[in-house]
Amino acid sequence: MRSERKALCEAIRAGLPAAHFGLGIVIAASVIVGLLVGPVTGALVAGAFAVLFLVALAVMFVRGVRGADTGRRAYLFTFGWANWV
Repeated sequence: MRSERKALCEAIRAGLPAAHFGLGIVIAASVIVGLLVGPVTGALVAGAFAVLFLVALAVMFVRGVRGADTGRRAYLFTFGWANWV
């Protein structure tokens, strides 16, 4: 069971390159939505991810994570989904 759990953790782990790619996707999507629908809608897309990042940052801080690791973990949580794109 331990080996299965370790394999699952490795499969769902996200790295910084994937998170950078996710941030790029969010920026591109915000620009495209802003051009096609309107600038307010594009700002709402970007704002939603900014709020998600801030909430993740606050949760990490409350959990006791301090320093640069707080921002890294919140960044990975917010944009690490690009690992599966």
